[in-house]
Amino acid sequence: MDQPFVAVAATDAIPPGKFIKVVIEDRPYLVANVDGHFYAVEDRCSHEDYPLSYGCLDGDRIKCSLHGSRFSLATGAPLDEPADEPIRTYRLAVDEGRVWLDPSSPAEIG
Repeated sequence: MDQPFVAVAATDAIPPGKFIKVVIEDRPYLVANVDGHFYAVEDRCSHEDYPLSYGCLDGDRIKCSLHGSRFSLATGAPLDEPADEPIRTYRLAVDEGRVWLDPSSPAEIG
């Protein structure tokens, strides 16, 4: 895989319904597997700057354990109060059994 993608995990290291935290150049990200589809988001709740890696997956959403806000893994959109700002999502690629993340810039928020 060409730059700017960075290999972050083997696909079988992230079972369906689970996520891992990865750090690239001192920035934390979450990489989640939802029924075989992989997502990457920043590891930061937009409401209180709290690590989302302390939370849990709820289908295709990540739930912040501090105040309960959930965010879409696909778009980063907040789905529950108190969060009202989206989180950043990042491009991923799966190739030859590895998950690759593009940390160069967030994906467009939809």
